[in-house]
Amino acid sequence: MHKKKEKEGNRRIFLIILQNLSFLARQGIPLRRREDMESNFHELMLLRCYDCPEVKEWMKRKTNKYTSHDIQNECLQIMALQVLRRLSQNIRESACYSIMADECTDVANNEQFTICIRWVDEKLEDHEDFIGLYKVDNISAESLTHAIKDTLVRMNVSLSQCRGQCYDGASNMSGSRNGVAAKLALEEKCALYTHCYGHALNLAVSTTMKKSKVCCDAMEVALEITKLVKFSPKRNVMFDKIKARLNSEGDSISAVGIRSFCPTRWTVKGASIGSILENYSVLKLLWEESLEGNLLADIKGRIIGMKVQMSEFHLLFGLHLCERILKITDNLSVSLQAESMSAADGQAIAEKTIQTLKDMRSDSMFELFWKYVECMQKRTDTNEPLLPRKRKAPKRLEIGDGECYFSATVEDHYRQIYFEALDLAVTSIQDRFDQPGYVMYKNLEQLFVKAANKCDYSVEFQEVITMYGDDFNESELSTQLQIFGSSFSSVSNQIITLKEGIIFLRNLSSSQRVFYKQVCWLARLILVLPGTNAASERSFSTMKRVKGYLRSTMQQTRLNHLMIIDIYKDIVKTMDLSEVAKEFVGSNENRLRVFGHF
Repeated sequence: MHKKKEKEGNRRIFLIILQNLSFLARQGIPLRRREDMESNFHELMLLRCYDCPEVKEWMKRKTNKYTSHDIQNECLQIMALQVLRRLSQNIRESACYSIMADECTDVANNEQFTICIRWVDEKLEDHEDFIGLYKVDNISAESLTHAIKDTLVRMNVSLSQCRGQCYDGASNMSGSRNGVAAKLALEEKCALYTHCYGHALNLAVSTTMKKSKVCCDAMEVALEITKLVKFSPKRNVMFDKIKARLNSEGDSISAVGIRSFCPTRWTVKGASIGSILENYSVLKLLWEESLEGNLLADIKGRIIGMKVQMSEFHLLFGLHLCERILKITDNLSVSLQAESMSAADGQAIAEKTIQTLKDMRSDSMFELFWKYVECMQKRTDTNEPLLPRKRKAPKRLEIGDGECYFSATVEDHYRQIYFEALDLAVTSIQDRFDQPGYVMYKNLEQLFVKAANKCDYSVEFQEVITMYGDDFNESELSTQLQIFGSSFSSVSNQIITLKEGIIFLRNLSSSQRVFYKQVCWLARLILVLPGTNAASERSFSTMKRVKGYLRSTMQQTRLNHLMIIDIYKDIVKTMDLSEVAKEFVGSNENRLRVFGHF
């Protein structure tokens, strides 16, 4: 009887240990410190003494406390594997999925390859799940392909169910012959590759800013301004004092400070350009006051250069033009990073962005923009705009005998620059989003939409059957597409969109979806194709929180388990810890003698 009560008490204490481990792992809090007696886990155990006095006696034990590092790792592993088993079952039941992967270097200088899987459930709800980090020796296509295959085997998921791939544009991932996408497509032809729309947009904006002379010059000056202000505490304080002084004198000065440029991403620079424009007058005063002090020769030269540049209309025009374009592309970038962004949604919002840029390319829109910039030129006391010196092109570049064209007015000169920048933005985005795999995706989408609107879809039908012949029953698909179109016959003079068709299928009951089984599978193929690889990027953010400078020696298995628990904290929070304890105790006879059966 005494042993039975003792085992009951031991089980209560062990559940408290599991609760503490789960809490710390879910919140991303380090369990250990240099000394175990000062660790977060130990302190949390002592805190629980107020709720359960038995814990205090347990912590005084010399042995059999079940709080060692190995025990912690084993318990975390059991929790993480329970989550992965649930994910594996969901992916297998979905019958099709897409692979998303990316690589990154961690704080210990190890190459980490993250793998995520996108799948669609029977209710046509899409999910993007982080599977784990794979430590690779190198980032060659062979090594990364092996990592993906090994992960699929461990998850008990067949490559034959893969219907999509989404990576960045690096040659080892997207190479047409020897890239990861090409190697997997050789084994499963239906695994369509999508270049991540987020990366594609970043490259498109980069091309636009570099090819437009006025935008390129404006971006270089803006970068230099942020360096002079943000990298110097002294000038940063002077900047704040000037703003405070102007506000005290009654001037309306923006509260926004100067925002630093992101070194790698072009689609977050609109806010940085906007902060410079909002503080344009303050910056001009900053250069004047900075030159009154003692400065190194190179710094003094840079500040004089900024002072001269900011007095020119050409820079002011370029900054405003960059801001207009970048804010539109920045909005697209933020939208693309939304969770569960499908290729359909990504293409739809990209087309709206392109149309917005096209609408800006008109004489009426330019006149409004020109008047606004002229107003800002007077407000900031910038020089009047001037026509550039007329220069002929070198003879070796001349074609024909026609005369060179020179703008008659300043407004015409800047109109040409304005239109050129917008044309570059539109064509760059179109080129990056028009990908080879998009042709087949478009056939899937058009087949679905045309069937809903009772249009002729014979061409798309044959293309889809040729590509996905093993996924469909041709006769059943043809019949169900006709029935699917009749379902919208009551709606007159209204075009059914892809989104409306998907919503119609989602609202059906499980038994009704069986009636549209082939159409639902068509919808799954459309939804399972990812638009962006943002899930992988988010996993890198989690990795940097979990494995920081103070935890750089963490083992790979522990890192993966902690990340699984952190990312799927909602699942772990509702996890039955008694099941975790049962699996832990069942693996060892000695543990059964200590705890008994849970």
